[in-house]
Amino acid sequence: MRWLVLSSVLALFLVGTSPARAADPGELKIGMLSGMFRDQQPKVVEALSKPFRDLMTKHIGYNGDVEVVDDPMALCDRMKENKVQLGVFHGFEFAWAQQRCDDLIPLIVTQPTGGTVQGILVVNADCPAKGVADLKCDVLIPRGAKAHTLVFLDKLRDGVAVDVAKPAAKIDQTPEDVLNAVANGTAKAALVDWAAFDGYKVLHPSAFKSLKVLTRSEEFPPAVVCYRKGTLTDDQATRIRDGMTASCKTPTGKMLMTLWNLKGFEAPPKGYQTSLDDILKAYPVPKAEVKTNAKPEEKSVSDRVKTPAPKEPGGR
Repeated sequence: MRWLVLSSVLALFLVGTSPARAADPGELKIGMLSGMFRDQQPKVVEALSKPFRDLMTKHIGYNGDVEVVDDPMALCDRMKENKVQLGVFHGFEFAWAQQRCDDLIPLIVTQPTGGTVQGILVVNADCPAKGVADLKCDVLIPRGAKAHTLVFLDKLRDGVAVDVAKPAAKIDQTPEDVLNAVANGTAKAALVDWAAFDGYKVLHPSAFKSLKVLTRSEEFPPAVVCYRKGTLTDDQATRIRDGMTASCKTPTGKMLMTLWNLKGFEAPPKGYQTSLDDILKAYPVPKAEVKTNAKPEEKSVSDRVKTPAPKEPGGR
């Protein structure tokens, strides 16, 4: 359960576009999207965010709180107002945010376990379907499903009949559970991310032979920590980048990496912007996101955060 939560939690750090000023060198506010805490209770959200705040304080030297915001464009607006200095977003949402805020600077990116961020639609090896259009059945989606897998399924279902690859009623099962169900024939299809699928191969090699990948998504850019140009000095940015990278080697950092199912953090690799541009072509900004102008309700993790129920994949 734990790795399902925060492999999504450190998804994107974002930036906006209005008069910017350098942040207080001793305090930075971190913005995170409520969708990163999918299927989690408020107490769990607070418990998961606390070690991240502690890491910022102990290993980087900044104090600050975590604010939970409902959508990427709203978080972008919070950053334009300089009410949030750092943002955490999924890679594809950062690509969306760049269309609204053109002065976002990636600070660090996550190193996901396995190195690949990808959605996998899995069926039983005996399934006759040759493509998604042939898959007239429900698709099991594990609790805490990764955001990139959900937008992938949304894309697959765009324009097909309503009974094709329909998301099953919400279940309380792990990726291992849903893959077991497909392998033993009690379910016809499941949606998981690549790391879970690859991990299942190692843990259950015999059952893995009963699975077949019907289709897989494009590779998504990893989560990114970003700031808005002008809100941090070069020294501050370097301090945060170096501190976050080095913190992964400490006992606390190693524990967090295990919790978040990450190998660590690194500077944005060469070609990262190209990967953002490519994923934007495959997954354009949703029209609803483009039109988002309402100011978000401010939420602090120190309060009892109530995250909204996740929307069913495929819903428009």
